[in-house]
Amino acid sequence: MSGRGWSTLTAGALALALAGCGGVAPRENACFAGLDRHRIAYTPVAVRGAGAPGCAVEAAVEVSRVAVPLSRPAVMSCVMASRLDQFEREAVQPLALRDLGRRVVEIEHLGAYACRANSSRHSQLSEHAFGRAIDISGFRFSDGSVALVQYDWARPGPYRRFLHDVARSACSYFSVVLTPNSNRDHFNHFHLDIGPGRVCSV
Repeated sequence: MSGRGWSTLTAGALALALAGCGGVAPRENACFAGLDRHRIAYTPVAVRGAGAPGCAVEAAVEVSRVAVPLSRPAVMSCVMASRLDQFEREAVQPLALRDLGRRVVEIEHLGAYACRANSSRHSQLSEHAFGRAIDISGFRFSDGSVALVQYDWARPGPYRRFLHDVARSACSYFSVVLTPNSNRDHFNHFHLDIGPGRVCSV
């Protein structure tokens, strides 16, 4: 099963499809319905952790498109997919039009779900291990140009202003926002997550 334009598997159909497996929790069902309303292209997937004990993704989906396409499909929780879509629609797109006079047509990213430990606290699982994080490396625009965190975060010009505005706005949508200002591990991307922590390192 795969999404074409948006998910071809509605929340109701998903509940029927999984009825033989005990059905879908109401909260998950409501989340899938929200993805369908916003025409997010996704496929529900089963996630089996490998590499570290305890990895698990609640209502896991593989997403190829939120309001705009992702550079490649990414697995994340349904709630994370919904938040990413909201962030793109309400913050990223208006900022691109305001700062650059053009639309974002693709989100460049380095990955979302990954069963691994936190890079700074190795005894603790990363929010990536729960599908609650994504690493965004840049944005592609309607004229074919690209703003990349690795090159444009510190380079003077309109892309720098746009990236800094996006990062600041992200703090209103995600509980943790890490940028090149945070540490060397984030020299080429924004880490955005909806975990229990609270950090706005912009």
